[in-house]
Amino acid sequence: MKHYTTNRVVTALLCTTTAALITGCGTDSSEPGVKSTVSAAKTKHPFDTMTAEQIDKQAREAVRSTTSMRLTGTASSGGRQVEVDLAIDVRGSCNGTVGNSPGSIHIIKKGPLVYAKAGEDYWRATFSRGMTVAQTEEMVDHFKGRWIKPPQLMSETLGGFCDDFDSLLDVLSTEPDGNTTREADATVDGRPTAVLAERTTTETTTVYIAKEGKPYLLRATIVGGDDPVDLTFTDHNKPVDTTPPPRDQILDPTTLR
Repeated sequence: MKHYTTNRVVTALLCTTTAALITGCGTDSSEPGVKSTVSAAKTKHPFDTMTAEQIDKQAREAVRSTTSMRLTGTASSGGRQVEVDLAIDVRGSCNGTVGNSPGSIHIIKKGPLVYAKAGEDYWRATFSRGMTVAQTEEMVDHFKGRWIKPPQLMSETLGGFCDDFDSLLDVLSTEPDGNTTREADATVDGRPTAVLAERTTTETTTVYIAKEGKPYLLRATIVGGDDPVDLTFTDHNKPVDTTPPPRDQILDPTTLR
């Protein structure tokens, strides 16, 4: 798994998406959520007899069989941080939030249907361009707490992001460079993991691979470089909830001028 490419692709996808919306078009045991573990069990885990590359291969094979997952955490690109909590699947469906300053967007997508819901900060920043303060607040009051069916360009942007699940899998299952090392085991949200690290002169990419059940990737971090990443991966193969919002919560476009 060529881990450092995860940063380039994931952050590019996240930041490109949020930017389009806004314009209208080495890890250690002190990290949050991770605890070092010392196994007291006498029975060895299969990973204990494998090289780092062999463990990495097991994880890549598990990634290739994944049909859905949930990404939660933060990433950054060019100094711009993005927060993400998004469930996506191989069919292009998604449900969750992606955001940075000035706010986040909640997306629900199934097939060609896209619904979006943004916070007050997002709408205020959007409508403040070209409107008076009073007009802006009137529009914010109209949009807040409501879902919309976005116009074509916005729908294509959101939909394009949700369609990139295959690209994400391709990155996460890329063949290793041969310099991956096995670190001390740790837990991610209470689940034991094998920890692999890949280092360059400027940054360290660390991945946490499940030791129980299938060897899914549970967490990936990048530290030391210009674009840090801390993403957790859960809900592997769990169906994405694409239930549309209630009709009375969807903004009627005929009420807008």
